[in-house]
Amino acid sequence: MKDLIKKNLKLLLILFFFIPNLIKGQFNIPQYSKKIYPINDYAGILSNIQIKELNKKLIQYYKTTSTEILVAIIKDLYGEDPNLLASQWGEKWHIGQKYKNNGIIILLSIKDKKISIQNGYGIEPYITDYLTKHILQNIKPLLKKKLYYESINFSIKTIFKFLKNHFKNKKKHHQNSFLKWNFLIIFSLFLIFFLFYSLEIDAPLLLNTLFLTDFLFKKKYFQENEDNFDGFGGGGNFGGGGSSENWD
Repeated sequence: MKDLIKKNLKLLLILFFFIPNLIKGQFNIPQYSKKIYPINDYAGILSNIQIKELNKKLIQYYKTTSTEILVAIIKDLYGEDPNLLASQWGEKWHIGQKYKNNGIIILLSIKDKKISIQNGYGIEPYITDYLTKHILQNIKPLLKKKLYYESINFSIKTIFKFLKNHFKNKKKHHQNSFLKWNFLIIFSLFLIFFLFYSLEIDAPLLLNTLFLTDFLFKKKYFQENEDNFDGFGGGGNFGGGGSSENWD
Protein backbone atom coordinates (compact mmCIF):
# COMPACT_ATOMS: atom_id res chain seq x y z
CA MET A 1 0.00 0.00 0.00
CA LYS A 2 2.79 2.38 0.94
CA ASP A 3 4.60 1.58 -2.32
CA LEU A 4 1.45 2.42 -4.30
CA ILE A 5 1.08 5.77 -2.52
CA LYS A 6 4.73 6.60 -3.21
CA LYS A 7 4.28 5.79 -6.90
CA ASN A 8 1.18 7.96 -7.09
CA LEU A 9 3.01 10.83 -5.37
CA LYS A 10 5.89 10.56 -7.85
CA LEU A 11 3.39 10.59 -10.71
CA LEU A 12 1.68 13.68 -9.30
CA LEU A 13 5.02 15.46 -8.92
CA ILE A 14 5.95 14.64 -12.52
CA LEU A 15 2.60 15.94 -13.76
CA PHE A 16 2.92 19.06 -11.61
CA PHE A 17 6.25 20.01 -13.21
CA PHE A 18 5.58 18.98 -16.82
CA ILE A 19 1.92 19.82 -17.47
CA PRO A 20 2.47 23.62 -17.41
CA ASN A 21 5.03 23.22 -20.19
CA LEU A 22 2.69 21.02 -22.19
CA ILE A 23 -0.23 23.47 -22.00
CA LYS A 24 1.73 26.68 -22.53
CA GLY A 25 0.27 29.20 -24.92
CA GLN A 26 0.91 29.27 -28.62
CA PHE A 27 1.12 32.36 -30.81
CA ASN A 28 -1.32 32.37 -33.70
CA ILE A 29 -0.31 34.54 -36.64
CA PRO A 30 -3.17 36.98 -37.34
CA GLN A 31 -5.17 36.77 -40.54
CA TYR A 32 -3.98 39.40 -42.99
CA SER A 33 -6.36 42.15 -44.04
CA LYS A 34 -7.32 43.02 -47.62
CA LYS A 35 -4.75 45.84 -47.55
CA ILE A 36 -1.54 44.96 -45.71
CA TYR A 37 0.41 47.98 -44.47
CA PRO A 38 4.13 47.78 -43.56
CA ILE A 39 3.75 48.57 -39.84
CA ASN A 40 1.66 46.20 -37.73
CA ASP A 41 1.83 47.20 -34.08
CA TYR A 42 -0.12 44.65 -32.02
CA ALA A 43 1.65 45.76 -28.82
CA GLY A 44 0.67 49.42 -29.09
CA ILE A 45 4.16 50.81 -28.51
CA LEU A 46 4.26 53.27 -31.42
CA SER A 47 2.34 56.52 -31.72
CA ASN A 48 0.08 57.21 -34.69
CA ILE A 49 2.58 59.76 -35.99
CA GLN A 50 5.44 57.24 -35.77
CA ILE A 51 3.39 54.58 -37.57
CA LYS A 52 2.48 57.07 -40.30
CA GLU A 53 6.11 58.11 -40.80
CA LEU A 54 7.41 54.54 -40.99
CA ASN A 55 4.59 53.48 -43.30
CA LYS A 56 5.36 56.41 -45.58
CA LYS A 57 9.04 55.44 -45.88
CA LEU A 58 8.37 51.76 -46.47
CA ILE A 59 5.57 52.35 -48.97
CA GLN A 60 7.73 54.77 -50.94
CA TYR A 61 10.57 52.24 -50.95
CA TYR A 62 8.16 49.54 -52.10
CA LYS A 63 6.91 51.73 -54.95
CA THR A 64 10.49 52.33 -56.09
CA THR A 65 11.93 48.83 -55.66
CA SER A 66 8.92 46.48 -55.21
CA THR A 67 10.62 45.21 -52.01
CA GLU A 68 8.17 44.60 -49.16
CA ILE A 69 9.52 45.20 -45.63
CA LEU A 70 6.93 44.32 -43.01
CA VAL A 71 7.31 45.15 -39.30
CA ALA A 72 5.30 43.04 -36.84
CA ILE A 73 5.31 44.07 -33.17
CA ILE A 74 3.75 41.67 -30.68
CA LYS A 75 3.49 41.51 -26.89
CA ASP A 76 4.51 37.88 -26.32
CA LEU A 77 6.01 35.00 -28.31
CA TYR A 78 4.37 32.42 -26.01
CA GLY A 79 7.45 30.25 -26.26
CA GLU A 80 7.71 30.38 -30.06
CA ASP A 81 11.06 30.68 -31.79
CA PRO A 82 11.25 34.27 -33.16
CA ASN A 83 13.09 33.25 -36.35
CA LEU A 84 10.61 30.52 -37.20
CA LEU A 85 7.62 32.71 -36.34
CA ALA A 86 8.89 35.63 -38.45
CA SER A 87 9.52 33.32 -41.42
CA GLN A 88 6.09 31.71 -41.07
CA TRP A 89 4.52 35.17 -40.83
CA GLY A 90 6.14 36.17 -44.12
CA GLU A 91 4.93 32.96 -45.77
CA LYS A 92 1.37 33.28 -44.49
CA TRP A 93 1.05 36.93 -45.55
CA HIS A 94 2.91 36.32 -48.86
CA ILE A 95 5.31 39.21 -48.22
CA GLY A 96 7.49 40.02 -51.24
CA GLN A 97 6.96 39.63 -54.97
CA LYS A 98 6.07 36.22 -56.35
CA TYR A 99 9.12 35.67 -58.54
CA LYS A 100 11.55 38.02 -56.80
CA ASN A 101 10.90 36.74 -53.24
CA ASN A 102 12.10 40.12 -51.99
CA GLY A 103 10.23 40.27 -48.72
CA ILE A 104 11.67 41.06 -45.29
CA ILE A 105 10.04 40.55 -41.89
CA ILE A 106 11.14 42.48 -38.79
CA LEU A 107 9.53 40.89 -35.74
CA LEU A 108 9.71 42.38 -32.24
CA SER A 109 8.37 40.73 -29.09
CA ILE A 110 8.19 43.29 -26.29
CA LYS A 111 7.71 40.99 -23.30
CA ASP A 112 10.40 38.54 -24.42
CA LYS A 113 12.73 41.38 -25.49
CA LYS A 114 13.56 39.56 -28.68
CA ILE A 115 13.84 40.75 -32.27
CA SER A 116 14.23 38.80 -35.49
CA ILE A 117 14.85 39.82 -39.09
CA GLN A 118 14.01 37.16 -41.68
CA ASN A 119 14.59 37.47 -45.41
CA GLY A 120 12.92 36.11 -48.51
CA TYR A 121 14.99 33.92 -50.86
CA GLY A 122 15.66 36.86 -53.17
CA ILE A 123 17.15 38.98 -50.38
CA GLU A 124 19.73 36.40 -49.28
CA PRO A 125 22.46 37.32 -51.84
CA TYR A 126 22.43 40.97 -50.69
CA ILE A 127 21.72 40.73 -46.96
CA THR A 128 23.54 37.77 -45.43
CA ASP A 129 23.04 36.37 -41.94
CA TYR A 130 26.16 38.26 -40.91
CA LEU A 131 24.75 41.60 -42.10
CA THR A 132 21.43 40.88 -40.41
CA LYS A 133 23.30 40.18 -37.18
CA HIS A 134 25.19 43.44 -37.68
CA ILE A 135 21.91 45.40 -37.85
CA LEU A 136 20.56 43.78 -34.70
CA GLN A 137 23.76 44.35 -32.74
CA ASN A 138 23.64 48.05 -33.62
CA ILE A 139 20.06 48.57 -32.45
CA LYS A 140 20.35 46.66 -29.16
CA PRO A 141 21.35 49.79 -27.17
CA LEU A 142 18.29 51.59 -28.57
CA LEU A 143 15.96 48.72 -27.72
CA LYS A 144 17.30 48.57 -24.17
CA LYS A 145 16.26 52.21 -23.80
CA LYS A 146 12.82 51.36 -25.25
CA LEU A 147 13.48 53.54 -28.28
CA TYR A 148 11.43 51.31 -30.55
CA TYR A 149 10.73 53.83 -33.29
CA GLU A 150 14.43 54.73 -33.52
CA SER A 151 15.35 51.03 -33.63
CA ILE A 152 12.96 50.25 -36.47
CA ASN A 153 13.93 53.41 -38.35
CA PHE A 154 17.64 52.56 -38.09
CA SER A 155 16.97 49.00 -39.23
CA ILE A 156 15.07 49.95 -42.36
CA LYS A 157 17.60 52.66 -43.29
CA THR A 158 20.41 50.11 -43.02
CA ILE A 159 18.43 47.62 -45.10
CA PHE A 160 17.94 50.30 -47.77
CA LYS A 161 21.70 50.86 -47.75
CA PHE A 162 22.54 47.16 -48.10
CA LEU A 163 20.00 46.49 -50.85
CA LYS A 164 20.87 49.67 -52.80
CA ASN A 165 19.18 49.34 -56.21
CA HIS A 166 19.21 45.59 -56.59
CA PHE A 167 15.44 45.54 -57.14
CA LYS A 168 13.46 47.80 -59.44
CA ASN A 169 9.74 48.35 -59.66
CA LYS A 170 8.73 47.94 -63.29
CA LYS A 171 5.45 49.74 -62.74
CA LYS A 172 5.19 53.20 -64.27
CA HIS A 173 6.13 56.02 -61.94
CA HIS A 174 3.19 58.32 -61.35
CA GLN A 175 5.52 61.24 -60.81
CA ASN A 176 6.74 61.12 -64.41
CA SER A 177 3.15 60.90 -65.60
CA PHE A 178 2.28 63.91 -63.48
CA LEU A 179 5.16 65.96 -64.90
CA LYS A 180 4.09 65.20 -68.46
CA TRP A 181 0.49 66.18 -67.77
CA ASN A 182 1.57 69.27 -65.88
CA PHE A 183 3.71 70.40 -68.82
CA LEU A 184 0.81 69.97 -71.22
CA ILE A 185 -1.53 71.86 -68.92
CA ILE A 186 0.90 74.75 -68.45
CA PHE A 187 1.46 74.97 -72.21
CA SER A 188 -2.30 74.87 -72.86
CA LEU A 189 -2.94 77.52 -70.21
CA PHE A 190 -0.27 79.75 -71.71
CA LEU A 191 -1.84 79.39 -75.16
CA ILE A 192 -5.32 80.13 -73.84
CA PHE A 193 -4.03 83.12 -71.90
CA PHE A 194 -2.37 84.48 -75.05
CA LEU A 195 -5.58 84.09 -77.04
CA PHE A 196 -7.74 85.70 -74.35
CA TYR A 197 -5.24 88.54 -73.95
CA SER A 198 -5.39 89.16 -77.68
CA LEU A 199 -9.18 89.42 -77.39
CA GLU A 200 -8.80 91.92 -74.49
CA ILE A 201 -10.47 89.78 -71.85
CA ASP A 202 -9.92 90.71 -68.17
CA ALA A 203 -6.41 89.32 -67.48
CA PRO A 204 -6.63 89.18 -63.62
CA LEU A 205 -9.88 87.23 -63.81
CA LEU A 206 -8.32 84.86 -66.31
CA LEU A 207 -5.22 84.33 -64.14
CA ASN A 208 -7.32 83.55 -61.05
CA THR A 209 -9.31 81.03 -63.05
CA LEU A 210 -6.22 79.40 -64.50
CA PHE A 211 -4.31 79.13 -61.20
CA LEU A 212 -7.38 77.77 -59.43
CA THR A 213 -7.73 75.11 -62.13
CA ASP A 214 -4.05 74.17 -61.80
CA PHE A 215 -4.30 74.07 -58.00
CA LEU A 216 -7.35 71.80 -58.08
CA PHE A 217 -5.59 69.46 -60.53
CA LYS A 218 -2.52 69.18 -58.31
CA LYS A 219 -4.61 68.64 -55.18
CA LYS A 220 -6.64 65.90 -56.84
CA TYR A 221 -3.48 64.23 -58.21
CA PHE A 222 -1.68 64.10 -54.88
CA GLN A 223 -4.78 62.91 -53.03
CA GLU A 224 -5.09 60.03 -55.49
CA ASN A 225 -1.39 59.22 -55.08
CA GLU A 226 -1.66 59.05 -51.29
CA ASP A 227 -4.20 56.26 -51.69
CA ASN A 228 -2.33 54.64 -54.57
CA PHE A 229 -1.10 51.72 -52.50
CA ASP A 230 -2.62 48.30 -52.98
CA GLY A 231 -0.92 46.79 -49.94
CA PHE A 232 1.73 44.15 -49.41
CA GLY A 233 1.34 40.47 -50.20
CA GLY A 234 2.73 39.92 -53.69
CA GLY A 235 3.36 36.21 -53.15
CA GLY A 236 6.95 35.95 -51.93
CA ASN A 237 8.55 32.91 -50.26
CA PHE A 238 10.80 32.83 -47.21
CA GLY A 239 13.81 30.85 -46.11
CA GLY A 240 16.57 33.20 -47.20
CA GLY A 241 18.17 33.35 -43.78
CA GLY A 242 18.17 35.93 -41.04
CA SER A 243 19.02 36.33 -37.41
CA SER A 244 17.61 37.18 -33.98
CA GLU A 245 18.79 38.91 -30.82
CA ASN A 246 17.76 39.31 -27.22
CA TRP A 247 18.09 42.90 -26.00
CA ASP A 248 17.74 42.16 -22.29
